[in-house]
Amino acid sequence: MRTHIIVHILQSIDGRVAGGFFAEASEQVGAYAALRDELDAEAIVYGATTAAQVLPGVHAGRPTQVRRPVPAGDYVADDGADFFYAIVDPEGTLRFDGATTTRGGTEGHVIQLLREDVNPGYLHYLRSVGVSYVLAGRGSFDAELAAEKLLQLFGISRALLMGGGLADGTFAAADCVDELSLVVAPVAEVASGQPSLFETVRGLSARPLSFELVEARRLPASGLWLHYMR
Repeated sequence: MRTHIIVHILQSIDGRVAGGFFAEASEQVGAYAALRDELDAEAIVYGATTAAQVLPGVHAGRPTQVRRPVPAGDYVADDGADFFYAIVDPEGTLRFDGATTTRGGTEGHVIQLLREDVNPGYLHYLRSVGVSYVLAGRGSFDAELAAEKLLQLFGISRALLMGGGLADGTFAAADCVDELSLVVAPVAEVASGQPSLFETVRGLSARPLSFELVEARRLPASGLWLHYMR
């Protein structure tokens, strides 16, 4: 048993999930936020780069670390929160102003998703600021185990995975994507350097995933919502 994962993404018409097209997609951004609420999840999952860009109080760059022993295993600082922001940051590269953050008017408790072999000094730091953490995989991040622990430790039954492309691809490669919620902006990014919906680390191979279209909805200003399930 694991958390049900819904990839919810605003993308360009040519499949990019970052870049200048956002400036031309203001009406789709509003629809994207409304659909996020409609999908009614208990957590949002971001990759580390995206989290530092969109979550207040989350910053790129490792904190000063004091190497002190910490108890083995995961750390649940707050399992009774109403909402959670989980961040895929296997090597521990972020620092935090506190244990909660707020986006779109929704406050949530922060959970770091890490590898088991992360620096113990970083774990000590997270405990000092009250951020929970889940340890999944040694040498490489285990997305399936992380999803199992999100359900077991925090009771998160449904989560929105909202980018970036590497975080999306990490869960897809582990066969842990159950739905796709794609808001397509009628804008072409036309930039090969921008990430696409599913990106993976070099050398990782994964089987193709098949989905069934369950709803297609026309959005304002020629946008489109495509909802797929497996």
